[in-house]
Amino acid sequence: MDSQRYQSPCAFHLDPPGRLTASQRPMKKSTPFLLGLLAFALYFFTGSRSIQWQDSGQFTLRIGTGDLMNYWGLAMVHPLHYHLGRIAMRLMPWNIPWAITAVSALGGAVAVGGVFAAVRKWTENATAACYAAGCLMLAHTFWRFSGLPEVYTLSAALLILQMLCYLYICKDGKTWAWIPLMGLNGLNFANHNLALLELAVWGLLFLHAWCKGTLSHRQAFAAIGLWILGSLPYTSLILVTMFVQGEFWPVVQSALFGHSFAEQVMAVRPTLTYTFISLAFLALSFPNFSLPFAGWAAWRERKSLAPLLAVLAMHLIFVLRYDVIDQYTFLIPAFAGLAFFAGIGFHQINRPAFRKLAFLLLALQPILYGIAPTLARKTDILATLNFERNKPYRDDADYLFHPWTFRETSASRVARDAVEAAHPDGAIVIVDHMASYAVHWTLHTWESPHEITVLRPGDQEELLAVLSEKKRAVWMPASTLDEIPDGWTPKGKILINLP
Repeated sequence: MDSQRYQSPCAFHLDPPGRLTASQRPMKKSTPFLLGLLAFALYFFTGSRSIQWQDSGQFTLRIGTGDLMNYWGLAMVHPLHYHLGRIAMRLMPWNIPWAITAVSALGGAVAVGGVFAAVRKWTENATAACYAAGCLMLAHTFWRFSGLPEVYTLSAALLILQMLCYLYICKDGKTWAWIPLMGLNGLNFANHNLALLELAVWGLLFLHAWCKGTLSHRQAFAAIGLWILGSLPYTSLILVTMFVQGEFWPVVQSALFGHSFAEQVMAVRPTLTYTFISLAFLALSFPNFSLPFAGWAAWRERKSLAPLLAVLAMHLIFVLRYDVIDQYTFLIPAFAGLAFFAGIGFHQINRPAFRKLAFLLLALQPILYGIAPTLARKTDILATLNFERNKPYRDDADYLFHPWTFRETSASRVARDAVEAAHPDGAIVIVDHMASYAVHWTLHTWESPHEITVLRPGDQEELLAVLSEKKRAVWMPASTLDEIPDGWTPKGKILINLP
């Protein structure tokens, strides 16, 4: 089909012809790459270099030990992230946790470059594109999770690249762009189920274009084929699991919800505390004019960019009623869409002094992140929101509010304390399962042979067997405020029971 005769559905209008300003001159093809490289350097060199708590620790443990499957269910496997992590650890074998952090840094860097390219494509304004890229690059929670072993920045990168492909369809009538768009969505599905939110919008538009004849059969089948190819890391895993287990619906439930999260995924009423925390981190991530700019652009472009607004709305609505305590982390892919609309809003505000002020406030954001932990401690906001955990060696305010995570070594430190105390053949009792990944990783990488047993508080018979053999036992409390059980003696941040 001749794309020149394609009738674009977007109400896009170019500025009147005339001499191009500096911001309107053709963009160098290397600009998105250079911005992405800058973002990668920021995230990589300020990112985590040691085993972490919770899901980040689990990602490092699973990838580092070659364990693809996740006992929480298929929905928590995230195969694209897993395979990229396996590649990264071969490139950086001297520090595997840092190598897996590099995958998040790469996702963040691609998202930053993608936001620049998308805003530049729509507005033809390089200054607005730089502002949008800067908004995403320095957004608190985006920066923080670009420096931790997590899956969300990959989702953000693949989302903004899909949006960029749609701009080629919408603005230029390049119907071939459906092919990479659907391929990217398939890859995103192989990374995280959040891709299904985008697919709900793209699928309707794709079918509409195909039925109307603006999308040729050849292009449609190529797009479908590329989606299948991109999603194979996950869809093949689902099919193999069905074959091995001989079950259909339980495997589908595991793939969509995991083993324990169906109720939270399908929740209708949000937990207000979780939603408040999410909105607070959103405000911390975009503390200047970027959210008002995004809102202004969303209103002005509500018709011309309705599909992209629908994608962004799907993400925001889904996440803000998702009933889990770390709800705010699922907003990270939506950050890329918000930065995109912030750049368009910046372009539409034709006041040079106001634009300079916007750039100045953006540059000052890291200072806000530096003082945020002090403000949190003075207001005791974390305790008020029940967000304080008091884990050994960890300052919760620093942990949550400093986006630079290279200083966060608390999980590694307490795990090493426990292993050293239990070495060579004792037992470690882990109260908080979110600390177990750090302990297992430390055991996996320990310098000398050992026969240490890992137990939970309910494993009383196994613990008594260890003590009866006059071996050392270590108790890892979930919090430094936990009561000391009878028979245990404090030693630093852990408890010991010597023979």
